[in-house]
Order: sequence, then structure tokens, then C-alpha cells
Amino acid sequence: MEPKYKHMLSPLKVGNFTFKNRLVAANSLPHFLQGPESYPADTVIAHYENKARGAAVTTCMGINNFTKGVQLPMEADFSHFPDYDLYDANSQNYLMQLADSIHYHDSIACMGIFVGPPSAYPLMRFKDAAPPELKPGELAPPPMREFEIEKIFAHGMPEDYDEVTLDKICDSYAEQAAILKTLAFDMVSIHYCYRANLPSKFMSPLTNKRTDGYGGSLENRMKFPLEVLKRVREKVGRNFIIEIIWSQEDEEGGYTLEDSITFLKEAKKYIDVVQLRAKNVDDAHPTGFTLEETPLLEKAALIKKGVGDGLIVGSTGGYHYPETCEKALAEGKVDLIYMARAWVSNPEYGKLIKEGRGDDVVPCIRCNKCHGRGVHDPFISVCSVNPIIGLEHKIARMVDPVGKKKKVAVVGGGPAGMRCAMYLHDRGHEVTLYEASDALGGAIKHADYPVFKWPVKHLKDWLIAQVGKRNIRVEMKTRADRDLLAAKDYDVIVASLGAVPVKPPIPGIDGTNVRTAEEAFRKTAEFGKRVAVIGGGEVGVEAAMHLCENGHEATVIEMRGELAADATKIHYSEMLSAYWHKLGNFHPVLNATVTEIRPDAVVYRDAMGETKTVPCDQVVVSVGMKPLRDEALTLSGISPEFYMLADCKATGTIQQAMRSAFGVAHRI
Repeated sequence: MEPKYKHMLSPLKVGNFTFKNRLVAANSLPHFLQGPESYPADTVIAHYENKARGAAVTTCMGINNFTKGVQLPMEADFSHFPDYDLYDANSQNYLMQLADSIHYHDSIACMGIFVGPPSAYPLMRFKDAAPPELKPGELAPPPMREFEIEKIFAHGMPEDYDEVTLDKICDSYAEQAAILKTLAFDMVSIHYCYRANLPSKFMSPLTNKRTDGYGGSLENRMKFPLEVLKRVREKVGRNFIIEIIWSQEDEEGGYTLEDSITFLKEAKKYIDVVQLRAKNVDDAHPTGFTLEETPLLEKAALIKKGVGDGLIVGSTGGYHYPETCEKALAEGKVDLIYMARAWVSNPEYGKLIKEGRGDDVVPCIRCNKCHGRGVHDPFISVCSVNPIIGLEHKIARMVDPVGKKKKVAVVGGGPAGMRCAMYLHDRGHEVTLYEASDALGGAIKHADYPVFKWPVKHLKDWLIAQVGKRNIRVEMKTRADRDLLAAKDYDVIVASLGAVPVKPPIPGIDGTNVRTAEEAFRKTAEFGKRVAVIGGGEVGVEAAMHLCENGHEATVIEMRGELAADATKIHYSEMLSAYWHKLGNFHPVLNATVTEIRPDAVVYRDAMGETKTVPCDQVVVSVGMKPLRDEALTLSGISPEFYMLADCKATGTIQQAMRSAFGVAHRI
């Protein structure tokens, strides 16, 4: 029988190597898996090994050359990247273990090299050791050689380097790639994008201001980036795969799509594969605010066509849904599909594709929490939909074995309740899911309405479909109280009642013009023209954006000095901010304390203590949620086992709901 995803599963010959399919695990790593070790820790090896099960190429991160011996701000993105010591024999042992684990799954072991400021290019230089002093009659031992590491620093711009230094940098790239080959890696991925490193800075007229043979014309600007690749190829030979990560075009005023084609036509003399990315790092991590699923695909197709034969072309940027990936390959727009978050959210992605189970792929909600939850959250690696990220190396011993089959009631059909019911069913228990309303979805039902919440809507729809696929018994419009549950004689009761909006003690809060954020999403048409939103956290901001997109004027009143302070900071909050800034009818008021709600206005005190008003027709209050802990506790004591999920204990995120659901279900 022909496989459902035949193009994704089609092997590809690259030089003397064969890729088992067209799926590549792109350079990525949840930020906090690695500690200060100068070698890949077990946490990292387990993570990459899981990717290798399904990926044709497993690309690792860790040759960064910029954090060793440097104290960086802990909230900085790159502070938490691993930085492996290629030149230390003990570290090399672990790097070989990493490559060996990847090879076990018939995956190509690839290591990324990224050098960005503050950075140094290391270069090993041998020197003759000083001859020992000999006593009379002693024979001289064979001459010995020592080596020292020279560091060529790259803090500056292209004009800061003379030709001698550039020559050493070329040698450094070549030497590092050769060491990787010695350590059993099959492939190197060299970072050449975002103007974040010297080769990409040379290529861009935005950063290359040289007036000699390395600057000015495209031909001159290409010279150094091409020389690096030439030197690497000469050092490693042909039995090794070289890839570059390339921004398919630069920011305005930089190099163009046509310039990329010209460069890549020359680069293909030395490289085998190009991984095409966005013009900047945020756009390379598209979120729901991007609106497009794969915003980089069409330009990647143009580059592939322009470059012609002799170069394998792949693309990153939002690839996740199997039908989209299959179509892109079938139409010949790209040769390889590069994914990062898809492998984080679905360690078994390759297995599901092989089995034709695309419907079972868990939707990534594009929250970018794999880069970090937020500046005030613990520095741990998480995924909103994959609860074992950060636990992969030890999850086998954390999960309790399944004992006898139990009769379980899960009360509450939100994301945590649905996911817990699914896990319990898969572990062999008899599960009934109770939902008081007429629809499953709980706190993420609102995702049906804003256009930018489409990834969360997909997750909600997926959870509902998976509950149905398992034929889990669902009791809708049923408020499962103590009497009802006691009469059913359950072995286990799991309370997943969620939370309700906080009602702050503001005069006028009970007025008929006051609504919740959920109502702002769901009942937008009932709102008047002018709306004041009290609370500028992520939910309040999104409610205001949705109102604005539907023709309302929204003023967001926030006590803090910034909007959406609780949003993920890395590759997310910037896109959220860009979205509201393009809305002319979105008006923020910061450092403001609301003192009264009137039928036609909200009164607040600004940072200077002055009283001001915002005229409005409706008021939306979005200042947080209160867990239904007391209500949940009323369900305890009527079965041998009782558990509470997620928001019943403390309000949190989808990620915390999924982790809670997994943990509880795997203890039953």
C-alpha cells in the first residue's frame, strides 16, 4: 500500500549519504536543558535521540564559542545556549556519544556552528615543546608537540578585520568542521543568517561598509562568506555534508532575493544543503500573529528554482501540519522540510507520519515557551503541549506502572480535563468526562473568535476530536456534584473545574456595562463603539485587539509600565506588540490605577496622581483569574483517590495544564 505521506517519507541521496526521509530537525534546543557543562549532558542527548527516531537529519546546537568563561545576563536569550568545548578530549567523548545515539536511529548527525557576539573563533596552533634538560649519557626522547588555542575575537563589524585575521577565521571554521568529522558527525550546519555573525555581516550592505575588495559590490561582499565555505570543504573533503543557514533575503536596504540566488549559485560549489530562513530571528519563529501558516515557503520556492540543480534546498518557518509539508514537497517547492517546534511538541512526529496518522499530531500553539516562559518564571525548559520536555532523560522512572483498571471521573472539560481523560483512557482505565456547559474547551473556547488565536483553536479542536476518537464517555450539561459522583461509586475522582475571573473591589464593578474578557471575544457584536479594558496583561491586550479588529475603539488601562508583561519574552512578545501597534484604534494607558467605573466612563489615577477619565460604552475587566479550589475540594472524600488539576490549585497556562494532566494521569 502506498504511504499516505509518500513525499515526506521519500529517501534522498546527498553525496555519499542517504537521508531516510525529507524531515529535518532544525537547529534548536529548549533553552534550559543544558547546564554549565562543556559537553552535551544526558538531558540533551535524550532530547536529540528522541528527534532522531523520526528525523532524517538531527541538527544539534552547541558549538557557539561565545559563553565559555563569560558571565552573561541570565534573562538574555543566548545566555542559556550550550557551549561545547570542541578542543577538550573529555568533552569530545560526550560529543561522540551524542553522534552515536543519533546514528542508532539511522539519522544523520549534524552539529551547528554559530559564532555571534560576544564571540571568538578558536584556532588550534601546534608548537614544538621545549627540549628537556638531559643528564650526561641520557638519550633525548622523541620530539614532542604541544598546542595552544588562539582566539580570534569577532565583536566588531566587517571593517574591523584585516586580511590576516580573516584568513585565520576561515581556518577556524574549517578546523572546527574537521574536528566534528573526527568525532563521527556526518554534517555541519554553519549559521549565515540574520546578520548575526561575521559572514552574514559581510554579505549585507547594511553592515558591510568596507571600501576595499571585500565591500561595495555584491561580488566583493560575497568573497569572505564564500572563502569560509571553500576552506571548510578543502579541510573535510567530499565525504561530509556542509549546510548553511541562510536568510532568504535581508531587511530593507540589504541584500535581495536575487542576490541570494547569485550567492547560492556560487556557494553550491562547496556546500550540499541550504536551510532558508527569515530576514530576522523573530520572523523565523512565526506565531499566531503571523496569520500565515508557512510564510516563507513561496520565496523558498523561488530561490530553489533560481539556483537550479546541484543544491538541496530546505525551508523553515511554521512547518508542522503534515498535509502542508506533504504538499510543499509534492509540488517541488522545497527538497527538505525543516522543523524545530514540531519535534519539541511531537517527539513521535516521524512515527506518526510513517503510520499515516497525521490527525494524531499534536498542534503546536506557537507560544515559543520552548525558548523560555518569561523573565519572572523559573528557568526550566517546557513545551505547552508536550509535558515531558525537560523530563525526557528521566521520565521512564517518573511514570508509575499501570495497576488494576480503575473507574475514573474527570470533572471539567477544559484542556486539562480532556488531556487527562485521554491519558487515563490510554492507560486502560474506564473514564467518564463531565462538563457543565454545552461544549468542551473550557478556558480556550474563546480561541474560536480572534483570527490571531488560530493555533490555540487548532489545539482545542484537536483535543475534542481525540476525546471522540477514543470513544471516551462524555456527560455534557452535567454539573457533577458530590451526590452525583457518590452514587456512581468511582475509584478515582479528578477535579478540573478551572478558574473564574477576579472581580476587583472597584466602585461600579457591578454595573450593567461591565463585561469579562471572555465576553469580549464571544459577544463582540453586542459591544458599543468605545470600550475600556481594565487590565493590560496578555489576555486583556488580546481582548482589546480583537475588539479593534471588529471596529471598536479600545483603550487598555494597565497598572504596570508595560503591556502584556506576562507574555513570553523571546520571539513572541515582539510579535504581539507589533500586532497591536498596527491597530490605529488601540490605545494603551500605562501606570494607571482605576478608581471608579461609571456608566459612561472609567476613572483612573495616573503616575503623577492626577485623576483622568476614559469615556466608554462598555468596560472589560481582565485582571486575573481565581482558581475554583474550594469547589473542587467539595468532591474529595467520596472515592479512594482524589486529585485536582491545574487551575483548581493555581491559575496558570496551557503548558501548566498539560503538565498537570500528564502527571496526575500517570500516577493512576
